[in-house]
Amino acid sequence: MKEVKSYKSILIQIQFVLFFLWILFFQNCFDLHSESKVENQFEQSVYLIDRFYFWSEEEISDPETIPNEGWLPFEAKSLGFKTKTKEYLYIKFSDQFIRQLQSPILYSEIAIERFKVFQGKEIVYQSDVSDFIFPHLIPLNATPQGSIYIQFQSRYLGYIGMDQDVIFKNHSQALIDLFMENFSKTFFAPVLLVLSFIFMGFYFLRKKEMIFLNFSILLMSASLMEALNGFVGFSLRQYSFYIIPLTFINFTFFPFALLLFLVCIFPPFFRNLFKLVAFVHVIVFLLSIFRHYEDGISFLNSEEGYNWIVVLEATIAIFSSIYVFIKGNRQVREIIFGILIIVISGLHDTFVDLEILNHQFRIIHYGFFLMLGFFGYYVFKHYWELLHSINRMNAELRNKNKELQRLIQIDKDLALANALQKSLLSSKYNEDEKIRIIGFSQNLESVGGDYFDHTKDSMGNWAILIADVSGHGISSAMVAAMSKMAFVGAGPYLQFPARVFHLMNRHLVGKTKNLFITAGYLFIDTESYTATLSNAGHPSFLLIRNSEKEVKPLTAKGKPLGLFSHQSYEEETVNLQPKDKILLYTDGIFDLLNEEGESFGEDRLKSLLWEYRFHNIQDLSSILQDSLFRFSNGWRHQMDDLSYLLVEIK
Repeated sequence: MKEVKSYKSILIQIQFVLFFLWILFFQNCFDLHSESKVENQFEQSVYLIDRFYFWSEEEISDPETIPNEGWLPFEAKSLGFKTKTKEYLYIKFSDQFIRQLQSPILYSEIAIERFKVFQGKEIVYQSDVSDFIFPHLIPLNATPQGSIYIQFQSRYLGYIGMDQDVIFKNHSQALIDLFMENFSKTFFAPVLLVLSFIFMGFYFLRKKEMIFLNFSILLMSASLMEALNGFVGFSLRQYSFYIIPLTFINFTFFPFALLLFLVCIFPPFFRNLFKLVAFVHVIVFLLSIFRHYEDGISFLNSEEGYNWIVVLEATIAIFSSIYVFIKGNRQVREIIFGILIIVISGLHDTFVDLEILNHQFRIIHYGFFLMLGFFGYYVFKHYWELLHSINRMNAELRNKNKELQRLIQIDKDLALANALQKSLLSSKYNEDEKIRIIGFSQNLESVGGDYFDHTKDSMGNWAILIADVSGHGISSAMVAAMSKMAFVGAGPYLQFPARVFHLMNRHLVGKTKNLFITAGYLFIDTESYTATLSNAGHPSFLLIRNSEKEVKPLTAKGKPLGLFSHQSYEEETVNLQPKDKILLYTDGIFDLLNEEGESFGEDRLKSLLWEYRFHNIQDLSSILQDSLFRFSNGWRHQMDDLSYLLVEIK
């Protein structure tokens, strides 16, 4: 049955949203800052004064020389036009309001052109900075001169003139109003910056979690946007050569950073889509910059060229977020809410720039605030759960420490068992004037169930045994040790292979706990140059004789040791020749796999032995070991213990 979300959980989320709506209302109360009487601000607005304009193809050094009949009245609520190429725009309005002010200034919220301000005949202000989106505080003479003239020379293709509010104010009051308007931004920016460093720290603690790095970059970009687009940016206007490019580049970088963040939390299809859109975003931005490189880059003109990609990105992010919200993991729903809010608010402001929506107010700042609220709620919830799990984690840590101590002891025991097992094995090299023996063993774990032995009797004959206990690990190693003891007990009968297996089997039956042993035994009579062998369910021996046409298997019938109490074993005898080589091995060689899952197999083993049959026994053993090692990619695909003994007749 599908789990139903509790009313308590829904209530918490509703309370959370209402809390932030209250915060926004409180913040808006700060934004209703200025003079205590709204009428006072309204009466000082330049938009209520008779305003006139004049176009000129040449610069006029004294606007008062322009004839009165050349001035044309502005339409209501207007102080600008579409740009005319290579023409100057002059604006004129009365300065009579300054009589009411002690230290009068002309406050212009945004003026993006290069312009000069005349009070009467006197130039009182001159701006040579392009793309300047911060307010201008233009000082005026306290004595009215009749008219104020503003001369504009614009590089901005879309608009020329004054933009938004233009108001007469006292200088001190204007600074206070500007600070209060941007109070939340000025306060919000360092909060975002601190959070950015916190998440950067999370990334360095867990470098595999790219979501922390990308979220840190996103917060840092938002912090710069909030700081440089408010009172701080205005205060740094003397460094406008650096501040303006940084501000505009960050405007463009923020959507890119948001796309990188979305890559970390969305399903694979959307990740690839966002990567593609992020790549296109960078290309479109660079092309737009290069297209508008005239006497220096104009960012505001470039903005017209890449706003469409921002709209496309926002549309994709909205639909993707809705999909993930409905189908995705509930744990990231708070993040999805934050993403939807910031994307929709950014899309609104982009539509304002494209003049699709009429300008009333920008909401990107509120989007940042709510985005941080939802992301902060997500992080708070995560760490609240973490705090409640501290006791459980401490208990688990204590258990892990006990387990670690137990594992350390097991490792010590395994190391000791490995040393003991090596002491049970015969040496890996032995020889006399008649034969030479080389052995090799590679366990799957620290200890294994493979075991080989070779011993020489008083007559100079050799008894050679190789055994493989079923399974691997400690239990198999213990049974292998039992096999060693059983073989030692059969010492008086070494020249009779079937008798040796009969005695070993009688000793092992009922003591191996469902484990069994396959074994092969070879007795070499060095006087008659004959080899007698028996087999207990083990792979056949391989005889490598240069005079033969191929590798010859040597086998005899018999069942594994330790299974049946009354079991007989056959013997087979073969004549030996000088330079003959015999390979005794366990089936771990056949079970060895490569990266494609192919087994080494018997045919591959025979082919290798036949190809290098003329090599001496040391070289042949080295070639065999190297081939097994490379085939399994450094024993990475070993499935069982493997061992072999290579015997050469001199």
